Amino acid sequence: MNRKDIAQIRRRFTPEKNDISVIRGCYVNEKREIVSAFAKSPLSLPQSEAEHYLAAFKKTLGGAPGRNQFTLPVHLDDPTGQLLRRLQVGELKDEKDVEALFRAVIDHLEIEGSYLILAMHDAFSVPKKKALHTDAPEFTDEVFNYIMLSVCPVKLTKPLLTFFSDDRDFHTVEPDLAVAGPALGFMYPLYADGGADLSAAHFFTKDAEDIHADFIDGVFGAAAPASASDTRQTFYDVLNDSLETGLTFDVVQTLHENLTAQLADRKKDAAPLQVSRKEIASLLQSCDVPEAQLDAFQEQYLEQFGAVGIEAATIAEEKRFEVETETAKVSVDPGRSDLVTMQKIDGRTCIVIAAEGAVTVNGVEVSL
Repeated sequence: MNRKDIAQIRRRFTPEKNDISVIRGCYVNEKREIVSAFAKSPLSLPQSEAEHYLAAFKKTLGGAPGRNQFTLPVHLDDPTGQLLRRLQVGELKDEKDVEALFRAVIDHLEIEGSYLILAMHDAFSVPKKKALHTDAPEFTDEVFNYIMLSVCPVKLTKPLLTFFSDDRDFHTVEPDLAVAGPALGFMYPLYADGGADLSAAHFFTKDAEDIHADFIDGVFGAAAPASASDTRQTFYDVLNDSLETGLTFDVVQTLHENLTAQLADRKKDAAPLQVSRKEIASLLQSCDVPEAQLDAFQEQYLEQFGAVGIEAATIAEEKRFEVETETAKVSVDPGRSDLVTMQKIDGRTCIVIAAEGAVTVNGVEVSL
């Protein structure tokens, strides 16, 4: 799903806008035993309680594409896909199917401690795309019907000193169990172009380094996608192997500057920015990389990634530009990486930063 589609779903998770028919829950202890299970209607809950459930589902659509959000295939000729389809069509009403879903999660999820599995069903009329006619209806006749699942760790709170109004004094509140934000979850089916893609699901992981491969295999019967860090590392390995000089500072800096600039320009676009091997080769050419090495890069790229592009945000980190040695770490405003250069001074390779404006050392302003 693109950013626009995700934002449309996320906006529904408020007490005023949602039309959730049911919220199913399953509390699992650290021994992987089901402690309790429940089914609730958001309309029957106090608003403050309903907002906690809605917040968990909303966060399951958070994060960045390629890092926290992934599209997973759903095979409708496979038992895992058939279960998801029955749950969606049946609106989470079939007890055996709901129990089978919870059991699949418990059996294939590696997560520390206890956790709460939340599942919900929702449906809404698909908004009509903007038309030239002012009297056009606001919604189409199509209804998007979907389910969502979130897995939220349950953690022990710390003892707190709290004020009690009864006796107007402070007392210690003993530790208690509290539900944290979702560690992972999914939405099925995928919402795309105002309709349902029954052959895919939207998957979320809070930790970009942990894709939860066993969960994806057990619930979806699919192979886990590569994490953002794995994709990034593989890309730079390909680049390093292709260039005779290896990865130079100029090459990494050029990629960072150009791709972060493009990402900034595309900030409001619905679809994430992807760059092809040819676009990257063009950037490398500006670093005077010889033609033969560019050809070698494109060949290795095809072997590793195929003809598809890579999301620019995976290659270039928008919020970070760091240069690190064994004894020092230099962090620069990501948008001003041009201030950093590598120079030979008295025979030594030095990191040089152009000083602009006031300069401080440990918070103390100094003169240069």
